[in-house]
Amino acid sequence: MDVTSRSIDLSHKSIAARKRLTDGARKRLTDESGSLSVVIIGLFIITVASLMVMSDIASVFVAKRSLVQATEAAAQRGVHTLDESAYYVGKGNMFTAPLAALTARPHRSIPIDCNRAVFNVMLELHNWSNDEGAMKRNELKGIVLTDLQCDGTSIEISTYAEVVFPFRVPFTRMDSAFLTASAGTTNEVQEGFYLFGIRLH
Repeated sequence: MDVTSRSIDLSHKSIAARKRLTDGARKRLTDESGSLSVVIIGLFIITVASLMVMSDIASVFVAKRSLVQATEAAAQRGVHTLDESAYYVGKGNMFTAPLAALTARPHRSIPIDCNRAVFNVMLELHNWSNDEGAMKRNELKGIVLTDLQCDGTSIEISTYAEVVFPFRVPFTRMDSAFLTASAGTTNEVQEGFYLFGIRLH
């Protein structure tokens, strides 16, 4: 009886030990699966945040290009504002034109009416700000003229605008940024032989 009871006790103890080992292994597996879930969730959050940041950066680049195009268009419109009173002073005629060609006299710059140029520049920027076409990005808000330099022969302007991000930058409160652009241009006489406003050579 003693031998039998001892063998039964040993078998019960071995079964209990195996059960404890099995329970411990299950707990370890459960803990590892929990830590793996945390890693997966973390990687998912990082991936989504990276995609949001990349979308914001792409929108900034596109809005910057749109702002530069608007600034250049405004500068071109302003520089084409001819100061007629200054332009037609000392206008060449049939006697002075051959002399200028023989002596290789440099052409004088085309004068700009700076007062009208300011109005035209602001009008062009206003049109770009309210444009619903493909040239102007929806993320780009109103374009503001910050500086205009006009010396009568050339124009240089500076602008800025606010661009709204498609997504707020993760873990921050930043949802927009300010962009700046500048452009300068001048009018030059195009060389050639003209007859009644038509270029022949």
